[in-house]
Amino acid sequence: MLNSKTIRILNNLIKRTITGSLFVGISSALILINEWTFLAFALIASVWLTIEFIRIANNDKNKPNIGLTVANVVIIVVGSFLIIKYQLDKSLFFIILVPVFFLFIYDLYANKETPIRNIALSIFSLLYIVVPIVLSIILVIGSSLYYQSESVGFQPTILMGILILIWVYDSMAYCIGVPLGKHRLFERVSPKKSWEGTIGGAILTLIAGYFIHLIFPILTKPDWIAITIVVVVFGSFGDLIESLFKRSLDMKDSGESLPGHGGMLDRLDSFIFTLPLVFIYLIIRNIL
Repeated sequence: MLNSKTIRILNNLIKRTITGSLFVGISSALILINEWTFLAFALIASVWLTIEFIRIANNDKNKPNIGLTVANVVIIVVGSFLIIKYQLDKSLFFIILVPVFFLFIYDLYANKETPIRNIALSIFSLLYIVVPIVLSIILVIGSSLYYQSESVGFQPTILMGILILIWVYDSMAYCIGVPLGKHRLFERVSPKKSWEGTIGGAILTLIAGYFIHLIFPILTKPDWIAITIVVVVFGSFGDLIESLFKRSLDMKDSGESLPGHGGMLDRLDSFIFTLPLVFIYLIIRNIL
């Protein structure tokens, strides 16, 4: 006879599996079909993440403007996509950042108690969320600007491989950590995460990283293994940092939009923290 705790864990696992499968399937389709569906993925993800972040930051002390922040996200993401796709003058990157100054102007007239906090939270959300999204755009369609190639191409495989490794790590860490986790990884920040789940997820993800070059041969086996190590190490930090944000604001999850997972931030926190570091690795390796 199953006790109530086991039933609750199984119910959550079922919800998590169904939601996760739908999320992975839809995200993969949008990324892989063509560059315009990829733009849709980038835009939906960035807006969704920003709304969640601003909502968890919004309390009695902080009142960042969600509308202006989201408008800036849309302008930067779409503008970056068009600049890269059509090989426009790179100085246009500075022009699409001009609307950021409206965040300052708004708080000048809004007469709120914490204008500096409000502006800082909005700008931080742009850095925290939009920078990884723009880097993913460069990875997927930026071949003429950043790859050793003469023509713009649609190349989603590196990004797809990174996401698969992140999803494997998150899923395996959860599946191992829930039934077997005894030793807390960082109890002050995230009391449910365990060393058992982290180590088990890391080992299985490293195995996946060893073989992923067979699916995505655009990078060598050593490169994929190096990227896997970055995902395992810094993906964990990304997860913990997002937990730190939530705990500082007395919130359990970033939302309820993804049953069994919480919100979009809970699902993509590792991606947000990992992608810039993978990007740096690819630059160091002269792949970008």
